[in-house]
Amino acid sequence: MFLNCHTYHSLRYGTISVEDLVQLAADHQLKVLALTDINTVTGIYQFYKLCQEKGIKPIVGVDVRVQNEQYYICLAKNPKGIAEINRLLTDYNCEGVEIPKTNPELENTFIIYPLKNVPKKLLEHEYIGIRQDEINLLFNLELKALTHKMVILQPVTFKTDEEYELHKVLRA
Repeated sequence: MFLNCHTYHSLRYGTISVEDLVQLAADHQLKVLALTDINTVTGIYQFYKLCQEKGIKPIVGVDVRVQNEQYYICLAKNPKGIAEINRLLTDYNCEGVEIPKTNPELENTFIIYPLKNVPKKLLEHEYIGIRQDEINLLFNLELKALTHKMVILQPVTFKTDEEYELHKVLRA
């Protein structure tokens, strides 16, 4: 299962349509797929419907970023989790409420932190995402003690060389 998938709803990052993402998952016979566009849930309803049609369990969430800094990935456990994520983003975008960098109060949401933003204390529903290029860091004794709280974090943002080039232009 991929925990951090971006579609073109992730402005300036993703290049894949929701349809293509779900079809790609079906082609690879994935049973579960998570959509975590950056700071938006605009694609989740279409994603949910398409996953259901393909027999894939949809997980919806958001990749939370502030000024391009990734704070964490939120994955909703249930509809209350979606509401919590939406409230967090709405409060930030409309009311100017600061997004907490760690330990947000989201009881119905799994939180996955990038290695550079791990809080001093991980709550029960919080995990650490490890990217391929960070695996050698796991020899650190502090991190080794947290391996039971780690998941593989492999973002899906593009699928072809051309889309990768587009992704680079979008990020420029």
